[in-house]
Amino acid sequence: MKKYILILSAIAFGFTACNQNKPKEASEVLNETNASKECYLATSGKDSSSISFDNKNGEVTGILNFNFLEKDDTNGEIKGSFKGDTLFVDYVFQAEGTTSKNPLVFLKKGDKLQQGYGVIETYLGRTYFKNHAEIKFEDGFLYEPIDCQ
Repeated sequence: MKKYILILSAIAFGFTACNQNKPKEASEVLNETNASKECYLATSGKDSSSISFDNKNGEVTGILNFNFLEKDDTNGEIKGSFKGDTLFVDYVFQAEGTTSKNPLVFLKKGDKLQQGYGVIETYLGRTYFKNHAEIKFEDGFLYEPIDCQ
């Protein structure tokens, strides 16, 4: 009897181990890659900005582009996280031949993102917003959702 129980246990273990490496269904892959993608566009006069990012459990990585009429455009990567309805990111971009890194902040208002501004300071090589309570969200770009391409 013990022999049969051991054989059945080994067979059950074998089936379990084989199923752990099965390929993911297309719907599972789609949920992991596209379900969290968000894209936005903002315009202000002749200036514009676009942002697209993957949001995985509040952790964000993506691309941010600023296109200005009267100053240099910047294009770079963002990485950060949501704290409630506020998105804090580090923006790493190329400008005038050098790589720069600045903190940026966005407030989620319904389906839109409102860029915020505040006093920033640098300490031990890290740039950050000095006081989150003093960040203003009235004058920045207002990003409207768009279809991701």
